[in-house]
Amino acid sequence: MDSKSSGSCEKGQPSSLLLIDCSTDERTQDGAMQTTSNADTAVASGASLNIPLEKKQFGIITIVSFAFVICNSWAGVSGSLQLALLAGGPVTLVYGILISTIIYICIALSMAELASAYPTAGGQYHFASILAPKAINQGISYACGLVSLLSWIAIGSSVTLIPAQQIPALVTAYSDTYTEHSWHVFLIYEAVALVVLLFNLFALKRNPWVHEVGFCLTICLFVVSFIGILSRSKPKAPNSQVWTAWSNYTGWPDGVCFILGISTSCFMFIGLDAAMHLAEECTDAARTVPKAVVSAIVIGFCTAFPYTIAVLYGISDLSSVLTTTGYIPLETMTQCLQSLDFATVLACGGIFMAFFALNAVQETASRLTWSFARDNGLVFSTHLQRIHPRWQVPVWSLFITWGILAIYGCIFLGSSTAFNALVNSAIALQQLSFLIPIALLLYRKRDPEFLPITRAFVLPHGVGLLVNILAVVFTSVTTVFFCFPLILPMTASNMSTFRLVASLVIRIDIFLDYTSAIIGIAFALGVVNWIVHARKHYQGPHVELDGRIVGGEFQIEE
Repeated sequence: MDSKSSGSCEKGQPSSLLLIDCSTDERTQDGAMQTTSNADTAVASGASLNIPLEKKQFGIITIVSFAFVICNSWAGVSGSLQLALLAGGPVTLVYGILISTIIYICIALSMAELASAYPTAGGQYHFASILAPKAINQGISYACGLVSLLSWIAIGSSVTLIPAQQIPALVTAYSDTYTEHSWHVFLIYEAVALVVLLFNLFALKRNPWVHEVGFCLTICLFVVSFIGILSRSKPKAPNSQVWTAWSNYTGWPDGVCFILGISTSCFMFIGLDAAMHLAEECTDAARTVPKAVVSAIVIGFCTAFPYTIAVLYGISDLSSVLTTTGYIPLETMTQCLQSLDFATVLACGGIFMAFFALNAVQETASRLTWSFARDNGLVFSTHLQRIHPRWQVPVWSLFITWGILAIYGCIFLGSSTAFNALVNSAIALQQLSFLIPIALLLYRKRDPEFLPITRAFVLPHGVGLLVNILAVVFTSVTTVFFCFPLILPMTASNMSTFRLVASLVIRIDIFLDYTSAIIGIAFALGVVNWIVHARKHYQGPHVELDGRIVGGEFQIEE
């Protein structure tokens, strides 16, 4: 290898290598990896990288804020409350949160180690490319990247739907003459997505400030909601309703019902990998990103669990929550706070908070698209990887993610249940994107050749091995159960997209559902993209590690 290849790149100059820092801010000894911390990683791909992303120097506070604004665990529990109550009741909700936290802390620790070794915007699909055997690493990495990208667009749809549903629900609560129509929700959905797109295009330089404000807002809303529920809910529900009440409206046996309920509670950690996809825009990414990933889980549990307990004690009529045809969070907050006006104020705060979350989601999805294009994994990669010289954002990547998000909104005009099913698929798809690199890490037996001991975030070997195994086992089980319908008998309206696709071998008529058609088209386009472009041009990332090139076509020999 010549000196030009092994050294760090001139700023703004393309290279075929991605040089990663896993240790300190100083140059290591001969034979060690080239140091590029403090967001000075020289990034490029086999294709031309025209202009690098501006180094925004995101610090630990900003990245932690960014990660949690998307997860927003306590609000996620509020939104998915009814599903958990149907699949086991309070028992599944309370103990499901505990089990889900264990699952996701194992995932977070596993991802943190990999992100510390390879802090790149690609995240999971970069890890898969480096860890997979040479004969199949190209295909596995591409599949992981496609699944991850689809999951983030589905996450964006779910977040955009929050204000789109809340605003008509508030109008309905105060007006006897207003009738909500699906096209009302559709127009609000598209308007919200467009506003956030414009912000990402023209005001991204203010994002560090925006993420921190969003984090403060969600914590303040949590505190106000928590204290309000404790002080105003009277009478309190009995202990038996909170800790031991069981209800099974799914039609499944109790054991399957409980597992389905646990899968539902995983929604509180959706977007866990957000910080990893901004690794190339933060300071000392090898240290900052792992802290942000783990912090999102810790903060999420510390807010979601007490909030859930407070809500369960505050619900005076549990059956009305299970049977309501209105907006679930508004119904539960009205009961808990004994006031529609108070609940409305908090709902308005939630609408405002959704803009911060969607801003972060669009930013993450566009960075993942940009990274995939930078590695020549998508058609029109030369356009999608371009950074605007003035705005310093990947304009075409933002437009393509917004465009797909807007198309998803069109589904709501045809079938609201289909759109909601599409949202549920984000969890299964994202878990699959975690499962692939963690399983490959176990396949490599956590070999220091692939998981260098000089990385900043290091778990003891035994602990790391344990959390990797638990993460693989848990995600394998929950991802499979996300392929099951929540309610029996199975119909197109009660299945998630992932469940619909998986069930095609059993009932082909389910393919007529809007959701399965859209996700089927997305996967079909992914296959076409592979055949036409990626199979020949995509090689994955090229990373120099301890004087060796790993990843892509330069994979370490088996």
